[in-house]
Amino acid sequence: MSFPRTAARLRRLFRVLLTIVCFALLGAAVFVVGAFISALGSVPLGNWEALIHVAALFAIFGALYGTILALDRSADPLPFARKLLRTFDAPLLRTAVCAAIGTCAVLFVWTWNPNSFAPGWAVLGAVAGAVLGWFGWRWAKYVDF
Repeated sequence: MSFPRTAARLRRLFRVLLTIVCFALLGAAVFVVGAFISALGSVPLGNWEALIHVAALFAIFGALYGTILALDRSADPLPFARKLLRTFDAPLLRTAVCAAIGTCAVLFVWTWNPNSFAPGWAVLGAVAGAVLGWFGWRWAKYVDF
């Protein structure tokens, strides 16, 4: 019977999904906090609503960054995260998830002005996310606030 094999595969899949979600949430939180800290002294009180839109976009970019951290073995996550979550080397999964995140980023920006949207932009967002996901940590290691 192949039940132990199936159970092991399901456990591995659950670990991969948990790692992706945790790193994506961590990346989103770090990017949003960075955006708010950099805007504290320079944004007037009336423009905080626009800053919330930008913070949500930064959260999407943080999720892209966190996905790369989770699915690129050459990435060096935070020291405490190394003990809690194991990173995986899955370039095709990383490319697919980052393409979906790129599409989400374009669709989110589309909600700001729905009258000026063409479906080609969603495809372009998917392509950009896929390219960033494929290159993985080779470009993401240079992200710095």
